[in-house]
This record gives sequence, structure tokens and C-alpha cells, in this order.
Amino acid sequence: MSENKPVKRKLWHKEDVVEMDRQVEEYNAGKDIGYDQILVPYDVVGSVAYAKMLHKYGILDDGELAELEKGLGEIQSLYDEGKFEVTLENEDCHTAIESYLVENYGDVGKKIHTARSRNDQVIVTERLYMRDKIAEIRGLAVKAALEFARSAKEHEFVPMPGYTHTQKAMPTTVGMWLAS
Repeated sequence: MSENKPVKRKLWHKEDVVEMDRQVEEYNAGKDIGYDQILVPYDVVGSVAYAKMLHKYGILDDGELAELEKGLGEIQSLYDEGKFEVTLENEDCHTAIESYLVENYGDVGKKIHTARSRNDQVIVTERLYMRDKIAEIRGLAVKAALEFARSAKEHEFVPMPGYTHTQKAMPTTVGMWLAS
């Protein structure tokens, strides 16, 4: 069982909000922290793109963009080394990243969310993750199809019964079955 001590104030808390009870925090974040840990590199990519857009429209100057890119690069490096962790206090990867930027780069870290909806940020992160996983699944499907084709050629003349409505209906080959 967890300690029942309060956790520090969230980025989204108002000034007059007291610290949140640890049990409430555990209920809110739950097992999501592990899933959010997986999303860190995708949120970093989305945040870099967003920072570049803010720079393009004059919201960030050259120095601020460079600082944010440096900070986001540090987060990615720490993540790759297994040293960047989404914690219960952070609640999710988006807050963990923003907290790191604010703690290490000050006010420029807060600018990463200028005119940025959290919902949009979540959707971008999840879409980048899904795009990556779909490409991975596609690669596996191609490998499976190539293996079926290879095996079909290998078993081109191995006879087997063909079925229709669970009854033997015609002679065929293992190769024909694998190629179908």
C-alpha cells in the first residue's frame, strides 16, 4: 500500500489549490503512467514540430527555439538511456516533458504550450505512435506474406484435399493453399 502523503502541486493547479492526496493521485494516474512512458518519444517529436511552428509565426525567437530543441533533445537522450521517467507526480508524459523544460529552461519551457490544446497534443502524440506501430505491423505482414510465398513454392506439388463446406471436394496442393 502507498504512503498517504500529498504529492506536489500540478502544473494545472491554481495558486489556491492545496496539494493532492496521494491516494487520489494514484487513482487519477493509475496504470496510465506505464503507457505514457511509451509515448515520451512521440510527444517529443510533436513538441519539436510545434516549437518550430511557434518560431515560424514569430511567437518564439531563434534563441528560444534553440533552447526548446536542446531541452527536447535532452529528454529524448535521457529517455533512450532509460533515465527519463514519467512519475506519479507528473501524471502523464506531456506534463513530465513540460516540467523538465520549465525546471531546466525556465519561462521558455512554458512557451511550448502557447495556444496549444492538451487534447491536440494528446492526439498528435497518439497518431505518431500509431503511425509507427502500423508501419511495424505492415513490415511483419510483408514478412509473413513473403514466407507464405516461399513456402508455397517449396510445397507446390505436395498433394492435399481441398474442402468445401467442411467436406473434401477436390484435390489440391499445400502450395496452392499457402499461396491463396
